[in-house]
Amino acid sequence: MPFQHDRRFLRVKLDMVTRCQIRCVMCHFAHPEFRENPVTMGGELLERVAAELFPRAHDVVLSSSAEPLLAPDLPRALELCKKYGVPNFHFSTNALAMTDTIMDTVIDSGMPLITVSCDGITKETFEKIRRPAKWEPFLRRFDIINERKKARGSAKPDISVTCVLMRSNIREVPEMIRFWHARGVKYMNFVHMAVIGGLGIEDESLMNDAKLCNSTMAEARRIADELKMGVTMPIPIAETFADHGNVTDQQRSDEGGGFALIAPSANLDDLSDSQEVADYLNHKNREFLLAVKPKRYHNRPCYFPWRYIHVNPDGTVFPCGCWFEFTTFGDFKTQTFREIWTGPKFTELRRQLYNMELRDVCANCSVANMGRPDVKASFSHRAKVRRAQRSAT
Repeated sequence: MPFQHDRRFLRVKLDMVTRCQIRCVMCHFAHPEFRENPVTMGGELLERVAAELFPRAHDVVLSSSAEPLLAPDLPRALELCKKYGVPNFHFSTNALAMTDTIMDTVIDSGMPLITVSCDGITKETFEKIRRPAKWEPFLRRFDIINERKKARGSAKPDISVTCVLMRSNIREVPEMIRFWHARGVKYMNFVHMAVIGGLGIEDESLMNDAKLCNSTMAEARRIADELKMGVTMPIPIAETFADHGNVTDQQRSDEGGGFALIAPSANLDDLSDSQEVADYLNHKNREFLLAVKPKRYHNRPCYFPWRYIHVNPDGTVFPCGCWFEFTTFGDFKTQTFREIWTGPKFTELRRQLYNMELRDVCANCSVANMGRPDVKASFSHRAKVRRAQRSAT
């Protein structure tokens, strides 16, 4: 791939910590084998990463899988986004550490959007999923966002809410849209839960209740259109998954599950000509704000290695936010962006995707990333917290 000099083509995700105050039932933080890493990005490394990436970024996300409000240098990261003229920058937070001071810093930076993660709108559902957080304190922290915007006379940042879909909350989704709309939320994003091995949450997967999921999400779409709220939803789940009983664990693609990146009906020999594949990729590219224009034909099943980079608190690099293989593709402590981006690991991954020679992590891409809800492999049972190094090929 030619090195791109002259335009903002990157979406950057940057975790400055690997910590969180809560242990949501579906999250890797809740896994019994998970251990928090004390490493925090700041100082010289943050400045270096920003100088390398922010001038090339059309979008910077100052969070990925951890809680950004726990990062001491979050205010400096916001200043750097402003300094380098990043058109869009934001972060996703559980809001539990939100304060007037933090919110004023966000407003001063001109950040266009803030995303709050919340998976229920009743005390029972919220506290069942987002342990040990409590509903009433969460709402008080959320209210700080609107209160400070009003006090400062600022229309920005817009507020978005992200919800992970599961059996415990699916029935609340239509009312969830009304609930958040009434609280000034402009956008909502719904993603399916990906099963993490060892958490005992397989029964929460909506693969086990696809008809309920699809009909409920259709009603939610109707309400969102009525309220003129911007909502991103996954495509319908396949309703045949649980025909032979309750699904507790799914096969991996090399055991008959099918490639998670490709529609079941797609002919791999005619991939670029598949309208179904084209529609889905256009949808996912919009969802992830990848700098790819809608296309009638696609010659690759995923655009992340061409448009995205994920940086960990220690400066190491993943090619996407669902890189559960845990091989690293570079290190900003010792390498430049050019060396990482044009290096052998990114080059080989692009070749694999272009030729549909998918390694395990791509063949079983999570439904929270590029994986399709109509393919079993997207819901594969995966031990995401085991960080043993694996082959990069």
